[in-house]
Amino acid sequence: MAAGSIVVDFPSMGAALCFPSLDSLLRDSASGFLAAVSNAPAPGAADLTNFHRVFSRVLSAYPDPPLEAVWFFSALSFHDRPDDLRSLLQLLSAFTASSPGTAKPLALLAPVVSELFHADKPRRETETLVEAVLSYISICSNRSAPSSTVGATADAVSLLPAFGELVKVWSVRYSRERCPFQVLFPLAGDEARRELMKEGCSVDYLAGVVLAEAFLLRLCLKVQNATGVPRSELQKELKIWAVSSIPVFQNHRFFGVLLNMLLNSPLPVYSLVSADDEILLRDVLYDSLILVDYSFINNGVGVDLLPIYVLRLVITLDAVNDARRKGDQGRAVSFINAFSTSNVPNFLIKWATFQAGSGALSKPIANTPQSIIKWLVDLEVKGLKVFGDYSSCIMERFAYDGVKNGHGNMIHSDADLFFFDKQSGREFMDTKGSEDEAVDEMETAGNNAFMAAAQSMKGVTDGMRKRKSCGYEDATAVKFVKYKVEDSSLKDYLSAANGISSGSEVENPQSDDEMEESN
Repeated sequence: MAAGSIVVDFPSMGAALCFPSLDSLLRDSASGFLAAVSNAPAPGAADLTNFHRVFSRVLSAYPDPPLEAVWFFSALSFHDRPDDLRSLLQLLSAFTASSPGTAKPLALLAPVVSELFHADKPRRETETLVEAVLSYISICSNRSAPSSTVGATADAVSLLPAFGELVKVWSVRYSRERCPFQVLFPLAGDEARRELMKEGCSVDYLAGVVLAEAFLLRLCLKVQNATGVPRSELQKELKIWAVSSIPVFQNHRFFGVLLNMLLNSPLPVYSLVSADDEILLRDVLYDSLILVDYSFINNGVGVDLLPIYVLRLVITLDAVNDARRKGDQGRAVSFINAFSTSNVPNFLIKWATFQAGSGALSKPIANTPQSIIKWLVDLEVKGLKVFGDYSSCIMERFAYDGVKNGHGNMIHSDADLFFFDKQSGREFMDTKGSEDEAVDEMETAGNNAFMAAAQSMKGVTDGMRKRKSCGYEDATAVKFVKYKVEDSSLKDYLSAANGISSGSEVENPQSDDEMEESN
């Protein structure tokens, strides 16, 4: 961001005004924009000429214009031509050519994804635009710059404090009564929106949220188009697309946002699909995020893997319990096997041992998610604060919490969470003949004293710090009209890029390295 004051001319006012910073200019301009739009005699009739002139000059002063300035300028242009999403996408992408990182080009797309969610457009146009957004994201995600110091620094830059005012500018067309962050980020989920509301949130995190929203939107459209398709076939097709797309995006923030969505079920897709379809999408995400060992996650340079690995631990446990509730023992064992052979157990054991500061610390009896989480919670009960900010995330899995968010699925009691192999250290083999035997050998364990201690440590709040203007009810969310079209273009693109067709079997999805080798 340029330092020093900013002087801008307002010809119609016959005056030049001095602003101490770009942030103050954006705040005043956003306030003026909202007032002009409110006082206009009709939608789209506000006179925004002065703002156009000012921000044309502001943008020309930067070799790589700040995201917030680009957002405001594009909001002015979109106000003149509402619903022209193709032009909006082209305008936003034009400002990213000189950006050294990958985060800003993705973060800039938030208004496009929001408009695709809200706008009532013909079905084919919506599909085409969503595919265009994802294709653009794929291109940006494969830039080489983020590996450099300059690119990494650009991605880690914080959003200006005026970011919240820009959110209001982009949300004003739909509602002044709902939280602006709900309007602009309709598929982000409460946890992600709370993070975006924090001062100092990074452009990198915003990019991950936008990518997760575009990803979910595409999955929802595929579900809407699948009328008459058997559920098993649909789940297989969605899993193929998800597993093919995730390594193309190569985005740790995106991966973490999806894990957080699963942690706080139901998924934020209730205005687009039915409750049964939400369960289907959750199963697809469980399979895509747990069963595949993505190399870009394990090999992240300069990336804090702890939040992702902690979330993978808890989500795997949820997925195992969910599969067992549904009577799918083979799927439960597949989740356990995938976790046990991943990098997650060893990483968490080393990390917790370091946090505890004891080289003689006993190790878990096995690398299963049940054993790892029991071991870590036991350390917390003994007073070793190994989890820090993640303590409540873990402890809530040991509480009697009632019904989950209106879905009717009871959270398992503490004792039900502890089912693990009786033979210490045994590896479960995901073979056809031994799946049921392996699961049958798992038994529940736990003692009342330990559970009482874990229960007493659970936080008394769930971290829901709402802004005064932001409730989280979303009763007025707009639904897409359900439709069915041939979805060949994106399948062809993914087939060419990943060597996978929509008819492939993905009972045991490959890693992204294996996919590349197969090509």
